[in-house]
Amino acid sequence: MFKKIIIFLVITVLIALGTTGCETKKSSGCLERALLGEPGMLNPLLVSEECPVSTYIFQGLVRYDEHLRLVGQLAESWEVSPDNREWTFFLRPDVCWHDGEPFTARDVEFTFAVKAFDKSFSGPKDKDLAQIEAIEVLDDYSIKFILAPEHDFSMGKMCLGILPRHLFDPQIAMGRDKVPIGHMAEHPRNWRPVGTGPYRFADRQDQCITLERNDYYYDGDCPFIQTIKFIFYSDFETALSALAAGKVDLLEDITPAQMETVPDLTQTHEYYTCQEMGCQVLAFNFRPQAFGPDRENPWQDRRVRQAVAWAIDRERIIAELLGGRGVQMDSTVPPESWAYSPELVAYAQDLARAGQLLDQAGWPEKLDGWRYSGGKRLSFQLTLREDNPIHGEIAAMVKEDLAQVGIEVKLNPRAWRELLLGCIDAGDFEMALMGLSLDPDPDATVYFRSDSISRGMNFGAYTSPAMDAILQLDGGPGKAETNLRVYAEMQKLMSHDLPFVFLFSPARTAIASKSLKGIVPSPLGLCWPERWYFD
Repeated sequence: MFKKIIIFLVITVLIALGTTGCETKKSSGCLERALLGEPGMLNPLLVSEECPVSTYIFQGLVRYDEHLRLVGQLAESWEVSPDNREWTFFLRPDVCWHDGEPFTARDVEFTFAVKAFDKSFSGPKDKDLAQIEAIEVLDDYSIKFILAPEHDFSMGKMCLGILPRHLFDPQIAMGRDKVPIGHMAEHPRNWRPVGTGPYRFADRQDQCITLERNDYYYDGDCPFIQTIKFIFYSDFETALSALAAGKVDLLEDITPAQMETVPDLTQTHEYYTCQEMGCQVLAFNFRPQAFGPDRENPWQDRRVRQAVAWAIDRERIIAELLGGRGVQMDSTVPPESWAYSPELVAYAQDLARAGQLLDQAGWPEKLDGWRYSGGKRLSFQLTLREDNPIHGEIAAMVKEDLAQVGIEVKLNPRAWRELLLGCIDAGDFEMALMGLSLDPDPDATVYFRSDSISRGMNFGAYTSPAMDAILQLDGGPGKAETNLRVYAEMQKLMSHDLPFVFLFSPARTAIASKSLKGIVPSPLGLCWPERWYFD
């Protein structure tokens, strides 16, 4: 008890000092943010994708900055063993939960080893957490994770929001919080959460969630804004009207199609562009029998793959389908990433070069305008999702572009389930138009290493000893200098060898009141909300 009193007094003094500095440095106020739809439970362990509200309340051991680099959050530093199996985190000693209880390694242990506390627990993170073989609490502010020998657990998984053990472990929780771990979905704290983040939960009404400044926050100057209100809207049009009328200060995650309907708000608002963590690609099927038993697979020749890339006008696709709101991609690493390499082949449309490559590969053009080899026309089926209008338009443009260099494209639209299970997973396609989700971690092992054909996402069966060797050199978390060189070589080979033809990444837009300052856009959204302020 005496220890808690001392901690409380120290924190109170720090808050007083920090708040005074904050008031003189930046203005406070209330930020009203539009949110499409009403969020469900606010519990990082029980949701597959974290609600924006949760990111203001909960924190992980690490977080991504605007360059997709992992930086400490609840962890001050960490160490990784040479075999990448033991990760030791050293926690901040000055963190408290929103209810004033101290944050310790026991909270981290409870969150990541929740099944050890109750085997009946089940949640969307189970598959990831199963790769943790053991957790050792070294002391109140040091914790070691021991990972499985063949794990693919990335450091980004440590962004998972930490839960307060004293409220979720029924062995020590009190009153209404005494809920069995196996029934965590019924816990009242899923609706009135307690975290360590810059904002604490204050109130939830039918159309609004209100957060207040966390006076226990360890960064004395932050957050600058006193209150944040998330206002729920059923549709984009209503939210946009509220933004234009000044009823809300911020509307995020606006798609290129939605931007076409946005009036000119530049006199009163700032526009922020955030590239999506996703990319549209044309995936080659490298399997020898992909074109049938009596036809050779033309994708085995790199020159043919490169010709396809040079023939496609990606600028036109971005301009006509996205209104220019997108960026060309040449690898799986976004240009904003710390690991991005500019030394890539930039495939701007060049029909002459595409034709030369096809000639060199033994596919001359005949009088009918198509290319042939051994009496067989250079023709392929492009498999795509039939219920995706954007994919239909992309495929039509690709077909038109490739016809200009003598390559025949036959469109093969399929229902989503049939496309995924009957074509992609079964390896039964010639080329597929896919939307690829990108990970902030630049490591592309899951897509391109040969052992990922059976247990990863190398659905085109791409095999390259050079790529395997490069990806094997990844030094793991904490080896930034080594990894930067590795990732540069990986991207260089990717853009030259072309396991995919990379098309584009759409851009989302955030629109904020001009008086709202400190906003930093990134592919993961707007960063550092605790540093935002009103001018």
